[in-house]
Amino acid sequence: SGVQKFTAGRYDLVLMDMQMPVTDGYSATRAIRKWEKEHSVKATPIIALSAFALKEEIQKSLAAGCSSHLTKPIRKAVLMEAIAAHTGSLKT
Repeated sequence: SGVQKFTAGRYDLVLMDMQMPVTDGYSATRAIRKWEKEHSVKATPIIALSAFALKEEIQKSLAAGCSSHLTKPIRKAVLMEAIAAHTGSLKT
């Protein structure tokens, strides 16, 4: 799973699909945040990717622990701007 891959390595940023079929992005994000806290690891930026743009859905993503929320379809410029905002750089 994505959570297992995250805990096995270090990542500068996570792009989280909130509507995954097995473990949804909300549960996966909460699991990552729990693991980070238990291991005293600095929080990795998690950008929620969702087809839902309603304010309630954005709040749900943020409440789960996501750093920000982008609505699909996502324009490349918007994604790159979000990555740069969370990492301080834009690596291509």
